Amino acid sequence: MRNIGLVGLGFMGKTHLEAYRHLKNCRVTVICSRNEVKDKDLIQNYNGSFVSDYEELVWNKEIDIIDICVPTFLHEEYIIKAARAGKHVICEKPLSLTMESANRIMNEVNKNDVKLFVGHVLRFWPAYKAIKSLSQTDKLKDIQIIHAKRLGQVPKWSDWFLYPEKSGGALFDLHIHDIDFVYYLLGAVESVYAVGTKNKYGAWDHIMTTLTFMNKSKAFVEASQRMPTGYPFTMSLRAQAIQGTLEFSLIAGENIEDIEDDANQFIYYHSEESSVLPVERGDAFQNELSYFVNCIDKDEENITVPLQDVLYTLKLLQAIEESLETGKQVSV
Repeated sequence: MRNIGLVGLGFMGKTHLEAYRHLKNCRVTVICSRNEVKDKDLIQNYNGSFVSDYEELVWNKEIDIIDICVPTFLHEEYIIKAARAGKHVICEKPLSLTMESANRIMNEVNKNDVKLFVGHVLRFWPAYKAIKSLSQTDKLKDIQIIHAKRLGQVPKWSDWFLYPEKSGGALFDLHIHDIDFVYYLLGAVESVYAVGTKNKYGAWDHIMTTLTFMNKSKAFVEASQRMPTGYPFTMSLRAQAIQGTLEFSLIAGENIEDIEDDANQFIYYHSEESSVLPVERGDAFQNELSYFVNCIDKDEENITVPLQDVLYTLKLLQAIEESLETGKQVSV
């Protein structure tokens, strides 16, 4: 049984806590939160302890894994402290906002011989897992064009998302999901070209990116955190291959907590026929955290979200940011 120290009780922290409740080989034994925890349901259903001092958590000898769900600009500090304490680390995406920061993190992780896992959750999302599987079959093996989008409002549970130096804006907080996934599907990228808009604080909050891949496939990816109040959180992906076309779409409430499995559309078009394909039910965060903990438990290699992929996706985001700022196509 692995003991988890969970850091942060915002939306993602609570999402991780709920996911851990369904896993049998680990448990959250300590929660670290700077603010007093007042959620009565959480307190009533949680059997561990609370601390406000992160140092107290990382040096707790009973803790095996630190799960970091704090704002992005704190990731480097928190990961490095955990690594120096000899703890394995699970961190919400993005790992960091710059390659320089990511490299410092990697140096500490390697030096202290601990494992680091970054939560690129689409790779564990049932519909996206199905897309990946289909891309390895005769139904979708030669993808030529992808259209993907992820549209919503800026998260309302905290204002740090508004500031580019804290969150990276929609580019690093939202666009990252589809950028990482199209790379996961199509491989290395040759160039990117992006256009977008900024909020009043200078954060990119609506981005449209064209990616040209080394295999000459193309992806057109859109992300927005400036949709009007009441606009439903929407995500979709259309993959057009020589063999056929797959269309996935999902329309939820204002955020992912309102997603229902029945809201999925997953349709394959081939010649003059179309068919609704089955998608296994399951919770993406349970899938993700179960996989990460099992990798630690069994000392197995993380082949689903290897750290070289995490760094490559960060490299892509920086290239997209350069294209947004310069208005030019950027080679990767």
